[in-house]
Amino acid sequence: MEKNLEYIKIPNFLNRMRKEWPGMIDRFEFKTPTVIYVHLKEGISSIDFLGRLSKKVERMIDFTIPIILYHVERDGMSLRSHPINWYSTIENA
Repeated sequence: MEKNLEYIKIPNFLNRMRKEWPGMIDRFEFKTPTVIYVHLKEGISSIDFLGRLSKKVERMIDFTIPIILYHVERDGMSLRSHPINWYSTIENA
């Protein structure tokens, strides 16, 4: 039951991301419950987004489930992965 509550926190985390960077994120697309594509708005590069995001995102996380965010540029050609909580399951074991 506790794991299910953790999954509920992921959309809340994504909404906080969208509020933090309103001019950068177009939409989210769930490929699986833990693999999420972050579609960026026109003119936003995945490198710039990752640079700005990586510094603040760790403070926004309130769950322990490992997820992967893929930053997708508007042209669909560039895709960068951003693993989150990949070591949390090891630390909590």
